[in-house]
Amino acid sequence: MRARIYDRKEKAYYISEVYGILNCGLDKYLVEKREDEQTLVLVDYTDFSTEPPYPVYVEKIDANPLPFPWVNKEKEEMEHINTAVGVSGKYHYFRGYAFIWEEKEALAELIAKGCIAKERLCSHKIVTKLSDWNYVEKQQDIDNLMEQFCGFHDSVLKEFTYITGDYVAEDQNMHLSEAVAKQIRLVFESQWARGIEMILLAPRFIQLVPPTENYLADLYDASVFIKDCMVYFYDSYMEAMPSTYQYSYFAAMGMRWRFV
Repeated sequence: MRARIYDRKEKAYYISEVYGILNCGLDKYLVEKREDEQTLVLVDYTDFSTEPPYPVYVEKIDANPLPFPWVNKEKEEMEHINTAVGVSGKYHYFRGYAFIWEEKEALAELIAKGCIAKERLCSHKIVTKLSDWNYVEKQQDIDNLMEQFCGFHDSVLKEFTYITGDYVAEDQNMHLSEAVAKQIRLVFESQWARGIEMILLAPRFIQLVPPTENYLADLYDASVFIKDCMVYFYDSYMEAMPSTYQYSYFAAMGMRWRFV
C-alpha cells in the first residue's frame, strides 16, 4: 500500500509505502520519513483537535497485492505494547506487516519516540508498485510518457471507465469502498504511436467535456503536471498548470500507464 503523506513540520507532501497502522482512538500510520527512507515514523491519519472538516495527513494511493503478509492484533495482544510504552489500554490494535509485529520492543520504542531506524523493524525492501506499469511521480516520468506517446499528438480517447468499487449485494446491503479503491481507466490511440492504457489512481476530480456540435474529439496535444504529489492531466498543451480549465481534465493521487 502506498500513500501520500503530509509532513506537518515541513509543510510538504511526499509518497511512502505503508508498513502498518496503530490505533489509539485515531489511526497512526507507520511510514518512511520524508527525504529519509531509512527512518520510519508515525503519522496521524487526521487531526481531530481542529474544526471540521478535519485535515487528512495520509491519503492512500493504491492497494496492490502486498509482498509480505499483514497481521491484525487487537485487545489482549496489544497489552505487551501498551505496557512497554507505559500507557495501559491506549493502543487498541495493530495492522501491518508480520515482521514489524514480531519486533515488539522496537515497535514500542517507535511509539515512544515517534521515529526509529528502519533496520530495527524491517530488513525487507517493500515495493507494492506493479512491475509491468510506468508510474508518473516526477517530471522525468512525465517527459518519458510524452516522448513515448508523441505528446498525445493526433490522438483520441478511445475508452473511459470509472471504477468505483461500490456495489449493492444480493441481500440489498450497500457496500461502499474507500477512495483508494476508485480508479479511472483511459485508453488512448494515436496516429503516431502505439496505444496506451492509463490508470488514474484514487481520482479526486473528473471533468470530461464532450465535443460540441461541428467539433471533433481528437487531441492535438496534452499536458501532465505534478503538484503536491498529485497528478493532473489536461487535454491540451500548456506551459504551466492553469487555475481554471473549461475542457477535459483529471486530478488523481497517482497515475500509471503501459502500452496496450
